[in-house]
Amino acid sequence: MSGVSWFVIQSKRHRERLVHAVLSQEGVPAYLPLLRHWPAPAVGAAVGPMFPGYVFCRPAPEQVYRVASCHGSRGFVNFGNGPAVLDEGVIAYLRARTSPDGVIDVDPAVEGKEVTIVDGPLRGLAAVVERRLPARDRILVLLELLQRPTRVELPDRWVRVN
Repeated sequence: MSGVSWFVIQSKRHRERLVHAVLSQEGVPAYLPLLRHWPAPAVGAAVGPMFPGYVFCRPAPEQVYRVASCHGSRGFVNFGNGPAVLDEGVIAYLRARTSPDGVIDVDPAVEGKEVTIVDGPLRGLAAVVERRLPARDRILVLLELLQRPTRVELPDRWVRVN
């Protein structure tokens, strides 16, 4: 293994942040892409790992053993006869899409987009997002009811972007 390439570490369940912190504390370049889900999931946090169970790292040759056995880690992801190597371009691509708060937004600008209502009494209807109401995890949509546009406020988890 060389210290030039990025590798993938598999973490124990829900231990991605711990592995990232341990690697960073040991001086190993590590990257844990975080994703802001929209709409927010019904269960769990709105911000979580983009790749649950995995952390990217770039260890120097002398750090490899410590990395593979760090607290919260299951070891390197292996394909064939060695650890999976990740191209630098993948990390650069993900980092380029990270907002200033360190999180990648799935769809931050949903206003004006068509959505389908997937839950509640209006399930199955198509609507257009007018605006998000983030303080209450709700969304204001415009849909055709009785042959005229009508504003309806819904929980954001009840809609899916088409």
